[in-house]
Amino acid sequence: MDQPQPAEVAALHQRFVELLGADARHYPARLEAAFPRILAKVVMLWGSPALDAYLNELMVSERHDRQGFPDDVAMEIFHLSNIHAGLHLSDASTGTGWAGIQDPEVFRKTLQKDSG
Repeated sequence: MDQPQPAEVAALHQRFVELLGADARHYPARLEAAFPRILAKVVMLWGSPALDAYLNELMVSERHDRQGFPDDVAMEIFHLSNIHAGLHLSDASTGTGWAGIQDPEVFRKTLQKDSG
């Protein structure tokens, strides 16, 4: 999949703001800037159970050669995962890797404390 062109990214931005509705304040601007291809897939999958699995794959990689996302992008993905999970589209037995985590900032601080 090629990188989206600027006009395509602008259209994705507009479409995703519409899809997010009241949650548009959580628009992933850093994800858009750094990983427009991932944003395109998120927009394409939004509203389908497949998105929960995709977001989980992004955050919990089976590949050990992956560097991971910058913290700010990871937090945006986390917020999107929570918003989308709130739509209750996925089978509760599969869920996401984030099930049960209500406040991402508390979670992030806990991780920092545990690793430091």
